[in-house]
Amino acid sequence: MKKRFLNREYLAGVGLYVLTSVVSVGLIIYIGYHMFRGLSQKVETVPAVSDALVVPLEADAYLFRDETPLRASVGDASCVPVVPDGAHVAAGAAVVRVYDVSAPDIVAEIQLLEEQIEALRALQQSAPTVRHAMTVENEIYATMQQIAAVGRSGDAGRVRTLRAALLSGLNRRAALAASFSDIDGAIASLSAEKSALTAQLGVSRMRVTAPRSGYYYAACDGYEAYFTAERALHMTPAEFDALIGGEPAAPGAAGKLASDYRWYAACSVARERAAGLRLGGSYDVTFPYGGDRVLEMQLVRREADETRVLLVFGCESLPDGFAFTRAQPISVAAITYEGIRIPTSALRVSEGVIGVYIREGSIVHFRAVRILMEREDVCIVADPPPLQPDGTYREGEAPPEGMRWLALNDIVITQGRNLYEGRILS
Repeated sequence: MKKRFLNREYLAGVGLYVLTSVVSVGLIIYIGYHMFRGLSQKVETVPAVSDALVVPLEADAYLFRDETPLRASVGDASCVPVVPDGAHVAAGAAVVRVYDVSAPDIVAEIQLLEEQIEALRALQQSAPTVRHAMTVENEIYATMQQIAAVGRSGDAGRVRTLRAALLSGLNRRAALAASFSDIDGAIASLSAEKSALTAQLGVSRMRVTAPRSGYYYAACDGYEAYFTAERALHMTPAEFDALIGGEPAAPGAAGKLASDYRWYAACSVARERAAGLRLGGSYDVTFPYGGDRVLEMQLVRREADETRVLLVFGCESLPDGFAFTRAQPISVAAITYEGIRIPTSALRVSEGVIGVYIREGSIVHFRAVRILMEREDVCIVADPPPLQPDGTYREGEAPPEGMRWLALNDIVITQGRNLYEGRILS
């Protein structure tokens, strides 16, 4: 019986199958590797361009000025101002009439009518616009939201100060509504209504006069003796914090008199937020409670502690109709950052240095940056310092050893993987 051996043709077929399989697997690995390498080297870029951004500093401010509460022994009586808010009065001039009838609701309505009359008279000097009306509506809505938020916190004192701002906005809205028809007729109608309400109070039994010349305001909040000009110019950050947390005194029943046109707005912010503000500089400050009115103010004080800085802005004008609410938000459009604009997605860290990767042809390089301002999606970095005539940098301006600064028009890589100095992109 003959021995049976494996068929040579069968063995050759098996060998060819194995060889084909190995080659196919290798080919798949080769193609996959190059596909992955191509995908991993895909990058997105933008040029480094010059730009400047103005970043507003927003804060809660408190107003300081020299004010004297006007006292009146009214008991169960009513005080009705006879001059509008902000009016300049001479020493001895009558500012308030006192009536025997105690009717706070009638007095409040009389004051509201007087403010509407004054707002209409102001509008006679300028044409109202739809944009102005929208600004007033936005102000009223924002103030109501603040009152609701503060009310939930139980801060009754802050609610009282916000009430004055709300009334001011309502007055301007009523005045604007009337101004689109007959202003003179509206003033006459409001004046008649005011006279009728005043008659309900009976005969005035006394009047309150101004002890000196100054600017009269009907509303008092009890902080007049604390938030003075002297304190604004000499308090420390800790004293400021204690001051705004203090309890008010009894407000003056007959209003108050501001003896000086100078006043101040003080706020406390984190030190880094005030980095661009210069002591003695003039800045445009927006007051939302005043219908987004912009006033030019000077930074007269800048006092810092470990983490915060006290900023005091001074002003030497008293705008008509301005809401001198004690506590109110401000926006200082003051800090301008100029340099190279890049997306924040481009920022990387290499060897502990913050910078970006750029593309020069097909080669990747790392460039160090100095961030001036960073937002969610964009940042401004400093322009590279100029070289001295000998080709070196001034002391403290050289980039980290072995690196270069990002320069204008460099092609910055915003998206990409596996980036490193000297990498060649295919």
